[in-house]
Amino acid sequence: MDVIETFDASLEVVAERCEDPVPRVYQMLFERYPDMEKLFVLDTDFGARGHMLNEALTCARDLLEGGTFAGDFLSAERSNHDGYGITDDMFTEFFDVVRAVFRDIASEAWTMKMDEAWRQVEERVGEGRR
Repeated sequence: MDVIETFDASLEVVAERCEDPVPRVYQMLFERYPDMEKLFVLDTDFGARGHMLNEALTCARDLLEGGTFAGDFLSAERSNHDGYGITDDMFTEFFDVVRAVFRDIASEAWTMKMDEAWRQVEERVGEGRR
C-alpha cells in the first residue's frame, strides 16, 4: 500500500467510527490554543469548522500526490489568517491535531504507516511556510 492509499485508509477508518470528527478536532485545537476559540464564536453550527477541516483534508491529499493546489491554497490561507494572529506554526499544528484526533478515533485500527503518512503531510505543510 502506498502513502496515498494509506492516507485514504486512515480517512476510511475514521469515517467508519465517527460520524463527525469536527467537534473533536476543534476541541483539541482549542485545548492547545485557547485564544483561538473566540475566533469561532459565530460558528454555532460548526459549518465554518467543517469547511476548514474539509479543505485541510483536500490539501493533505494533494500534498501527498505532489499536486500544486495545496501549496498555493495554503499560502493564500496563511496570508488570509495572518490578521487573526494565526502563525505558520499553527497551520502545521492543525494537521498534527487532525492526525492525533484521527489516531484516537481509529484506536487499534491505526497503523504506523498511517501515522507516517500524516507526518509526511505535516512536513510538507511546514515546507510551505512564508
